[in-house]
Amino acid sequence: MSNRIELGLSPCTTVGLIASLPWLAFSAFVSVALSPGQAIAGLIFALAMTIRNFRRLGRTAGCNAIKGLCVRTGRLYAIFQDESEVPVRPSPASRLGAGLTLLKLHPDGTRFRAYHVILLAPSRWSKGNVVTPDQFRRLRQWLRLGKPSAQPTTDLEFP
Repeated sequence: MSNRIELGLSPCTTVGLIASLPWLAFSAFVSVALSPGQAIAGLIFALAMTIRNFRRLGRTAGCNAIKGLCVRTGRLYAIFQDESEVPVRPSPASRLGAGLTLLKLHPDGTRFRAYHVILLAPSRWSKGNVVTPDQFRRLRQWLRLGKPSAQPTTDLEFP
């Protein structure tokens, strides 16, 4: 049995809307809390970030858009639009759910740079962005259980 997991991601409008929700909430706060003259700069910034998140996470377009995840030999890799693969590790800030998973992935060797991925399983309300639900389930299990621990050695010395 192969332990390789390859999860492809497809463009999904629902995922783009989920990714845009924080910026839409920010724009609502700015429009209520600030005066009209001050709110314009905040609204322009929020609109730019909404479009960026919608394109990158919902449409999987752009230079930092992740189009797939792969687990090989106990390592998680993020696959980008240009077919490059970067080894990543999931952050404790990631949230795993049966239908919706929010991942914050740090590239190896960094603490501050992070990639965000939203995984949405197909349901009756949305087609989701997960290409193969079985691979999505296997990835969630791998993330919950973690890497297999090293096998204990039996190099015992007898007198």
